Amino acid sequence: MVEAKKKDNSSIAAIKRHRTALLASLGTKAYYLNRRGKEAEMYSLICDTMVELGGIYVKFLQGVLLQSQAMRKWRSNDRLKIFENLDHEPIDIVAVLRKELTPAKLAKITSIQPEPFAAGSFGQVYFGQHASGKPIIIKVLRPMVHDLLKYDLRLLGIFSRGMVGKMSANMDIDLNQAIKDFRVATLRETDYKAEAHFAHELYDAYRDNKSFVIPETFLDLCTDNIIVQEYIDGLSVAQLMRFQEQGVNPSKYVMETLGSDLDIQLEILGTELLDGIFNLTHIQGDPHPGNVRLLTGNRVGIIDFGIAAPVPDNQAAFFGIISAWHKLYSDDFDLTTLFEQFMRFFVSDLYKALKRMGSFNRRNNPDASPTEDSNYTRMLGKMAHDTLAKQVGAKDIRPILEDGRVLQIMNQMINKNNRFGLVLKLEASEILRATQTYITLVESLGRRNQVLPKVFGNVVERVSREHPELVREDDDELSVAQAVDIISKWLERVATRDPALFRQLVKKIRVGNNQFDTMTTQNRNQRAKIKL
Repeated sequence: MVEAKKKDNSSIAAIKRHRTALLASLGTKAYYLNRRGKEAEMYSLICDTMVELGGIYVKFLQGVLLQSQAMRKWRSNDRLKIFENLDHEPIDIVAVLRKELTPAKLAKITSIQPEPFAAGSFGQVYFGQHASGKPIIIKVLRPMVHDLLKYDLRLLGIFSRGMVGKMSANMDIDLNQAIKDFRVATLRETDYKAEAHFAHELYDAYRDNKSFVIPETFLDLCTDNIIVQEYIDGLSVAQLMRFQEQGVNPSKYVMETLGSDLDIQLEILGTELLDGIFNLTHIQGDPHPGNVRLLTGNRVGIIDFGIAAPVPDNQAAFFGIISAWHKLYSDDFDLTTLFEQFMRFFVSDLYKALKRMGSFNRRNNPDASPTEDSNYTRMLGKMAHDTLAKQVGAKDIRPILEDGRVLQIMNQMINKNNRFGLVLKLEASEILRATQTYITLVESLGRRNQVLPKVFGNVVERVSREHPELVREDDDELSVAQAVDIISKWLERVATRDPALFRQLVKKIRVGNNQFDTMTTQNRNQRAKIKL
């Protein structure tokens, strides 16, 4: 026993050394390729290395790089392998079940195949049958996951800070908090008991929904190391995407093999995911192609519930984004309004402060124009709109918005060196990642224009009907003193980045009949000693 433990510890230490060396080498090679403008080679190297490392690195590839330039420029015939066909490890599944379950519980599993039919980042999946006659899957945690996960997370954190830090140089993001959130979410994904209970909650929520299928979870057979669920057959979107790369028409293939309409299925998936944000406490946070099953009768199923994305506290602000985003597909689209709603969600303190100061100004200056002299969030939105239009061109704005790159939009609006001085709060980052993962899935199948307008329209209509309180903008008001303090600190950041923009802003922001800079100069100078 002692010798076996020493051997395991030696193996774990060797694996850690190998992964550290591999990541260090990756950083050096990626830097070399980046300096020489070889982006495609750099991204392919990063993605291939992540696949080689496996585990949390593949999860990083699925959840983060999938929505970045890296995934789009990854040159590999095995790109889609990361969603459901990773290499598996030798596991004696019968021995595992005998160890995990009592004889009475084990008797409820009447058969099991010895080899896995699927393998993910942390688990391997085996096909079996329940005593009730239902086909089931048994998901087993990979060996040594717990021994290596925290170490791998530290390594990935170091690598992410170097890579993501350069990608987001123009934006004030609490990167340490973002990495911490990813760490927490990943550790939760290896908590099989929590995953089983979340899956059961979703099953209960959708058990009467005939179009959106959640597998039944057999909680009495789930342990810290195994999950037993109903088997969902059908065609995975990852399989469909592989056929598409071979020249197959996805919509035609789904109709011929399943008798289903692909657009309707994608619409159901997106509508239920987004609508769940306003009706549940958590939604499935990882709707990537390997986790989505296309079924007969226009049904769509979803599997793997390791990431339970908590819904945002400020649901009204999130609905504001969805509602403004919906207009992207109509003639009355207004980028300024969309930016206002992004600011309301991502920079809520400044948004509330500007709203408070605007209402104060209207009460104290009845002759002021409500649209120009006191609507400060709209004024800032127009400035951001003009900045983005100059940067990317008015005709290029919609494609950036349509593929769901919310944070990239903010980054481009903020412009170089964060001239607008906005500090983003990444609340609901898992929800945003899930939303963009879904949009990327639809885009990969070439069904954006056919599906997304209907999805956003469905969600706006449902929420407006079922939750009218979220449609009204009734964010808590701040006191004038609190608003002044928040705006003062914001203007200080702007002044250090773009003095010309700072002067433009203080001429527009007023308190009563006084310009804001007159009221706050002393306060501002005491803290930052900014020279106008």
